[in-house]
Amino acid sequence: MQMLASAPIKLLLVEDNPGDARLVQIMLRETGGFRLTCAASLAEARQSLLDSPPDAILLDLSLPDCQGMDTVDAIRKAAPQAPVVIFTGLNDEAVGLRAMQHGCQDYLVKGQGDGNLIRRTVVYAIERKAVDEERRGNAEQLKRVLLQTVRAVSLTLEMRDPYTAGHQRRVAQLALMIGTHMGLSDIQLEGLHTGALIHDIGKINVPSDFLSRPGKLSPAAFAVIRQHSADGFEIVQDIEFPWPVAKMILQHHERMDGTGYPHGIGGDDIIIEARILAVADVVEAISSHRPYRPALGIDVALDEIKRHSGTHFDPMVVAACLEVIEKVGDPFKAE
Repeated sequence: MQMLASAPIKLLLVEDNPGDARLVQIMLRETGGFRLTCAASLAEARQSLLDSPPDAILLDLSLPDCQGMDTVDAIRKAAPQAPVVIFTGLNDEAVGLRAMQHGCQDYLVKGQGDGNLIRRTVVYAIERKAVDEERRGNAEQLKRVLLQTVRAVSLTLEMRDPYTAGHQRRVAQLALMIGTHMGLSDIQLEGLHTGALIHDIGKINVPSDFLSRPGKLSPAAFAVIRQHSADGFEIVQDIEFPWPVAKMILQHHERMDGTGYPHGIGGDDIIIEARILAVADVVEAISSHRPYRPALGIDVALDEIKRHSGTHFDPMVVAACLEVIEKVGDPFKAE
């Protein structure tokens, strides 16, 4: 925090009560180390933020043109990088906690403490904001590395099983389209795409001959292949993904009526991402060439999910898939 020691802290005080604003000015003048700017309304604060971005904001929750947490949200939107300390006349811990849930760094109660307390609180808020930003940046970097690793694993599986090369990537593409159509959140969509890219990772334990053998497999060979979802779960369950990737892999062959594998669960016990994967997986598999049969085409694939809607597949996911393909056409045609 060398900057704070060598240069005044640019502090924006947003306070509509002239007496309270004057008192803060006096206390901070005695303390020193601040360059204070005052705003008596949200509109003035926004203009001040544009004219001279501060190091921190001391914010009253009750302004002539905005009240309560709406004030916090408006200031955070106008200055997302600036640490915010609430300056309130309400000695209510719940208010402070709510403000921090809305992205503030701390809160002060009017009339309690002196300029030194304000200084310590503001300096701490700046330090905490800097740490939060650094941690967020590190988390984003780790996520990028994680996703790059996922893509590398997906490509490795394609190289091992050239007869289904591109399957996981195409399933991920269709699953993302379905999830988007269904209104999944951005974080869910990110996880869905990641899980889809490695949903067959457990096939690393399946002999290559089983994967590429033309003709019907023996019951014993098919049992080995059916194990791939459980094996995939074992491989990734200890990786701390920010999404339920391990469950997606484990459940993508479960069925709504409980007739799937490996655990025979059904209905809402299957997470929504796995229900989407189940539909996208079947549509891609039927549409594409396999060692034991030629590609059957998108129409046959859609007939299959319609026939098993409500038994094998979630009807809402089936409906979303049909609507997506009706809108965009065959999602795999370009390949």
